[in-house]
Amino acid sequence: MAFLENYSHIREMIENEMETYLSEKIQNNNKPLLDEFYHLIKKHVFSGGKRLRPLCMVMAYRGYIDDYRIIGPSLSPELVHSSSLILDDAMDEDVIRHGEPTFNAIYADKFLDSLGFDFGKYSKGRYWIQRDTLKDLFFAQKAISRYSYALAVLGSNVMYSMSMELLGRYGFADSQVVRALDLQRRMYQILNEGQLMDILYESMHSNEVEYLAMIHRKTGILFIYPMRIGLVLAGVEDYKLLDGYANAISIAFQIKDDILGSFGSENVTGKSSFSDIVEGKRTLLVIKAQENATEKQRKMLDSILGYEHASREDVATARDIFKETGAYEYCNELARAYAEESKTLLPDDISTESRNYFLSLADFVTDRDL
Repeated sequence: MAFLENYSHIREMIENEMETYLSEKIQNNNKPLLDEFYHLIKKHVFSGGKRLRPLCMVMAYRGYIDDYRIIGPSLSPELVHSSSLILDDAMDEDVIRHGEPTFNAIYADKFLDSLGFDFGKYSKGRYWIQRDTLKDLFFAQKAISRYSYALAVLGSNVMYSMSMELLGRYGFADSQVVRALDLQRRMYQILNEGQLMDILYESMHSNEVEYLAMIHRKTGILFIYPMRIGLVLAGVEDYKLLDGYANAISIAFQIKDDILGSFGSENVTGKSSFSDIVEGKRTLLVIKAQENATEKQRKMLDSILGYEHASREDVATARDIFKETGAYEYCNELARAYAEESKTLLPDDISTESRNYFLSLADFVTDRDL
């Protein structure tokens, strides 16, 4: 990806600082019981990701200050993003992200191993006709689910606390750090509100306006607030200077993500393109398809979305309906429109380097491969 390659030197600085910080956390941990926990946090952070949020904070800062002091604090939004993914995976019961087991899946496996549960007996028919045969299975499932979810919540909480620590340890003025911490706190609250809306919308027939309001909280603020914090640490008085750009680019980003979630290649996205359809996620693709579908298409779509045993043929049918109803084209065009709009919302006085970055990001967001 040419865009990412153009900023590989900054991404490398971010990666190196993250390696230093998380290794320090592991080395300074005086409780051996927690060693594995912190190693798994580090593995999760380095399991994938393009570092777009740290890059956005760095470039917001470098729009007005020509140094790299911002690299350390820029790790903060990446840890918030990672913490949200851990929790999101646990809530959605996802087991794969970036081609690797999710945090909760890893702990589910570890807990099952510790139980020493004997599945062998279930291969014998005579065991199934005995009284209370399934009691042990139900107990094991409940225990594994509770344990892995608890560890995911704790992992998410620890990563958020580390994100706050990072903002205060690189020598910026106290007044700037206080403002940055307050913005970080607000970001985390809005992010959780977005997750709440996402869950509630699963059982509601949300429309496009409601969908956009939800993704503003789940995706938008993870672009908007890092840029705000970058401007605050740069000493820019109007820390909302890039809000218009950030909001437009985040909408384009999420709509494109929805398209990739149903049409993307697993080799590119790191997750199955079946998942959004099988889980019945109410993406903009689904909203527009249901609005425009014939009665026959709507019934077919309703029978496939959220059906965990959907076949490849079922998923292909859902994709066909997305295209036949115009939902696929509509979402692509809307993503492009928001990306183009974002380019017009950059401030005139931002540095050439940062302007070029933000213009390139707008193109990258919509040009990502399927």
